Amino acid sequence: MREALASSTLPPSMERPIENITLVKLGAIGDAVNTLPLVNRLRDGFPKARIQWVIGPPAHSLIGGHAAVDDFLVLDSKRLAAWPAAVRELRASKPDLVIDLQRILKSGLLTRLSGAPRRLGFDRARCKEAAWLFTNERIAPNATPGVTVSQYLEFADHLGLAQSEPRWDLPCTPWSETGDASAPLVVLNLGASKEANHWYAEAWAQLADALVNEFSARVVLSGGPQDRAAADAVQQLASQALEDRVGTLSLKQSAGLFEVADLFIGGDTGPLHMAVAVGTPVVALFGAADPRRTGPFGMPHSVVTHPTDCQPCRKRHCFVAGHPCMRLLTAEAVMQRVRENLAPVAR
Repeated sequence: MREALASSTLPPSMERPIENITLVKLGAIGDAVNTLPLVNRLRDGFPKARIQWVIGPPAHSLIGGHAAVDDFLVLDSKRLAAWPAAVRELRASKPDLVIDLQRILKSGLLTRLSGAPRRLGFDRARCKEAAWLFTNERIAPNATPGVTVSQYLEFADHLGLAQSEPRWDLPCTPWSETGDASAPLVVLNLGASKEANHWYAEAWAQLADALVNEFSARVVLSGGPQDRAAADAVQQLASQALEDRVGTLSLKQSAGLFEVADLFIGGDTGPLHMAVAVGTPVVALFGAADPRRTGPFGMPHSVVTHPTDCQPCRKRHCFVAGHPCMRLLTAEAVMQRVRENLAPVAR
């Protein structure tokens, strides 16, 4: 089977005008945020089309209300009982084009069950769980794919849409709380969905102290409720008073906080990509994760890492004694990158 079908060779049934587009992207927060430049480019390229997004509940709590999306079909894909109604709603929308951005079995099934004449997905090499079998049109193979945003934008290129500067337009709740306007505001995001991407409380505390001592920074801790223990540990180990917002903010409120920050520091996690989306400088801490794939878009020099023989393993849990890729990443190494960002702000 051909890896991609050029629009000029599509069967007549697939050449009809694109009036209804459905995106299938059920994944994590960061994946949803990284989809937004594609969504905006689709809206620009098909201004009269109806754009629907099949999305998971956590991502919808942030992305819901985005101006480029007409309808969200919210599906908790882990609940089998939710599938029949979701499939019925998907088929009733009669999409002309479905784009599978998830590239796994679940997204492939939804794509196939949609009834759409054009089912566009990744090339076979980039699919998992045989998801390529459920599409009938694929973007061209790419021997050197870029970070996630770049890979998603390949779909817009495949559809022949005009090039444009990527934009996110991330929905957020404006941050209204005030503090010392003369102090640089730095957000330390403690969490990550994969345990192997976690930095250590001792290092976070050392970094927080250095930020306060060197830049008189206003340091805010962020993260979800699952990061409560980490935040408590950092607070106990730090010698400076830190603002603790861990587990207290919605995703939209967090986006508003990141937007007003002078710098965001965190690992490979959704909030990192949220900070990029709202235009905030970031320092990205990478160990097990591969920054060539999931690094911050347009900011390759923001990545700080400590090279090890096993890195990047892309694993959820570390299987090497001592977790060296993150344990050996020091606060001073991070501060070297921080200075590049905060020195102009602190003048």
